[in-house]
Amino acid sequence: MPASPHDASPMPSRGEGWRVLAATTWVQVLCSGAMLLVPTLAPQVAASLGVATGLVGLQVSLLYGVAMLASLQSAVVARRLGGCRASQLAMGLVLGGCLLALVGTLWGLLATTLLLGLAYGLTSPAAAELLIRFTPPERRNLIFSIKQTGVPLGGVLAGLLAPPLASRWDWQAAFLAVGGASLATLVLLQARRVFWDATRDPSARMQRAGSLAVLWHDPSMRWLGATGFCLSAAQLSLLSFAVAYMVESLLLSLVTAGAVVSLVHLAGVSGRLGWGALADRLGASMPVLFGLATVIAGVFLLLALLGGLLPAWLVITLLVVAGGTSVGWNGVYLAEVARRAEPGEVGEATAAVLVLTYMGVLVGPALFSLLLWLTGSYAVGFLLPALTGALAIVCLLRSVGGERGEAMASRAR
Repeated sequence: MPASPHDASPMPSRGEGWRVLAATTWVQVLCSGAMLLVPTLAPQVAASLGVATGLVGLQVSLLYGVAMLASLQSAVVARRLGGCRASQLAMGLVLGGCLLALVGTLWGLLATTLLLGLAYGLTSPAAAELLIRFTPPERRNLIFSIKQTGVPLGGVLAGLLAPPLASRWDWQAAFLAVGGASLATLVLLQARRVFWDATRDPSARMQRAGSLAVLWHDPSMRWLGATGFCLSAAQLSLLSFAVAYMVESLLLSLVTAGAVVSLVHLAGVSGRLGWGALADRLGASMPVLFGLATVIAGVFLLLALLGGLLPAWLVITLLVVAGGTSVGWNGVYLAEVARRAEPGEVGEATAAVLVLTYMGVLVGPALFSLLLWLTGSYAVGFLLPALTGALAIVCLLRSVGGERGEAMASRAR
């Protein structure tokens, strides 16, 4: 398939590439941080709105559901407007969502959730549009991994910023701070907008199936999307239940469990950087993805079978290892998606696989919760991420087979 005008890349300087990386990572930090404000401040938000804390927790599922639906068309938006303008749009949506939170009503929070979900669905396709043009192929795994550290760093931002502001003023102060940062980012991005969006395609049109058409026409990408579903299910199963598991099964204090979860997030950040650097050194993403899926399946199987027999320090070590792998796969994964995408379709391919990834985010914790409710056993629950890790290996094998088949068919033509 010949390259489209959309793919006509400039010869960027190293400094310009780093500016693109810094901007896309910061946009990811703000979107992720905004999404996590309500879970971080759940008791205060629930008390203020007069609802149960568990009801406020449903906001996360709604957020990811909206982000999943937004991903269907977000690549076309990024392609039509340009990655920089789409990032500005995401910042505008975050700003609007944060302002609506200041209303202080349940309906206002619902509107906030919808806008933040739309913003989150825009960020990765918009970033992919820019990074694929301004990043040398030999550094692409590391660069995409650095950008993906914006997700856990957003959690760090919410955890460090929101509680002190809520204690000094009220829970809405945290939304005001993030909204102000989003406004400043939107304005600053304007300085590079013309250059960064030089290859935008104003003629791009939305399709009925949106970005899912990429999965329909490309079996290897479809299996790669299924891999994202499996790995994200494992990731969110860990992050959703780690604290409860340590408090209820290991009998750790809430403060200690919170500190361990911070280590899990830190391992995820370190993993994203380390696995990206390793993939670049190897010159291939797939061996790293195979290794990560294997470790994910193994570590959760150990937690399921031996978690109740091992000393607490060893279980904590396994949880941190799980963080480094099941939270650390995203950057290498998105770099592989970008590598396989057809010219001019990087944003579409990214958005398409993210639809399946968000499905894993929704399905994984829900199934874990169901298993826990039926059996009362975290050991049984950990069998779920062990299974999805093993299924990810199968999906990767099918994806590699599909790519080889397409290459042979192409040569035959």
